[in-house]
Amino acid sequence: MTEIIGDRIEVENPATGEKVGSVERTTPEAVAAAVDRARAAQEGWSRRGFGQRAAVIKRFHDRVIASAAEIMDMLQAETGKARRDAFPEVSSVAGIARHYIAHGKEHLASSRQRSALPGVTSARVEFKPRGVVGVISPWNFPFLLPIGDALPALLAGNAVVLKPSELTPLSAELGRRLLIESGLDPDLFQLVHGEGPTTGQELVHHVDYIAFTGSLRGGRAVAAAAGERLIPYSLELGGKNPMLVLPGAAVGQAVEGLMMGAFYNAGQTCIAVERVYVHESIYESFVRRAAERSHDLRVGFATDWSIDVGSLISRDHASKVLAHVEDAALRGAEIVAGGGRREDLGPSFIQPTILTGVPEVAMMAREETFGPVVAVYPVRDTEEAVARANDSAYGLNASVWAGSRRQAHAVSRRLATGSAGINSTLLIFNSFDVPMGGVRGSGIGRRFGQEGIRRFTAPQSVVRSIATGGGYDTLIGRLGNLRGSRFYLRLLRWWRHIPGLR
Repeated sequence: MTEIIGDRIEVENPATGEKVGSVERTTPEAVAAAVDRARAAQEGWSRRGFGQRAAVIKRFHDRVIASAAEIMDMLQAETGKARRDAFPEVSSVAGIARHYIAHGKEHLASSRQRSALPGVTSARVEFKPRGVVGVISPWNFPFLLPIGDALPALLAGNAVVLKPSELTPLSAELGRRLLIESGLDPDLFQLVHGEGPTTGQELVHHVDYIAFTGSLRGGRAVAAAAGERLIPYSLELGGKNPMLVLPGAAVGQAVEGLMMGAFYNAGQTCIAVERVYVHESIYESFVRRAAERSHDLRVGFATDWSIDVGSLISRDHASKVLAHVEDAALRGAEIVAGGGRREDLGPSFIQPTILTGVPEVAMMAREETFGPVVAVYPVRDTEEAVARANDSAYGLNASVWAGSRRQAHAVSRRLATGSAGINSTLLIFNSFDVPMGGVRGSGIGRRFGQEGIRRFTAPQSVVRSIATGGGYDTLIGRLGNLRGSRFYLRLLRWWRHIPGLR
């Protein structure tokens, strides 16, 4: 497993035990210095037009595609994930770059708003970069998540200082190298390395905005530190994501959706399906077919495309995931597929696992498992499915499979989640024009779409009045008598009915 030895962080492939590289641990003084360099570089970067900034990201987009094999090699070396799970990190980063190159300028354009008194005043909103954005990213998608947050921050005119997970720093280093090769000033995107409670907290003490992706516990610590400085932040945290399979749904298609939704990236995905609520009329068929299908998934590690489910990030994390399974089984749950390590492959490999009858008191019924494990429950009707899906401290993503599009849409609107997929499980992470994020314990703020780039800006309202007679404020002051105030109140009464002025 990855180790911190002295001043260096040694990175190990959890699937093979091979040492794959190292980075230097960043001291608190070096974190502050990195932010200072970023702040100095950001001033000039923010004065450049959007087109000039976008030109760098265009070159980066093309370089990412040309370097796809190198990126996937690095991702697999750091995480032990399957090749098919590494590929979407490349395609999604390219997609994020493409979206904001095409739409970032309109998202950031100043907008005219209704003013206090049309014809006398005007109002606009400008979107100004925040300055230095701090990004703290996790280990499960070590290229997609940090680079995917950095791109809109940079395009909005900010500098970025990133603290990647200490388990997977090398993919972020590769992303930075590709940005610099694309023409980005090295001081505009810097990396600091170390653990969250030390290096991450130090970063929060210096930047102007923090974008955090990780656990609920980590998010609370970041929010508390940001609150002390009164700097804004966004948090994408955990999920206990439900899948609803309702009457009329095509069972075979829903099972295929579950295989991807629950076992992609070995279940180490914030939007992964962990709970499935299936109508009792199709429950037995669904469980049987899901168990059969899970047995077909190929588990292991290979640098080709022959593997479906790769390694978990570490032996310790695999043990945590299995503790959820064992606790559920001890409390009466039935393991219908998987349930253990693949010792023949190594200590970080777990079989794709499906359980039924998981009681509400079990750890995996309430806590995020974050592994290739899913619990399936029968429900009497749609009302019960919705109620049980919403009975969670989290609210990130949901998946709905139903007999008709109208039914699925109606159900999705009732789910207490930041996103819901119909006939899909993970689609939200490739829907770049709509916001993605959670409610309740799943976080605050959104990535993607207009919100995903505007979060890295501070809106500034610019209001203007005619200068005549001292302007609007003086005009209002002149109403300080009975006759004038009555006239103004009559105007207000009718104003609501004037088309175009409401």
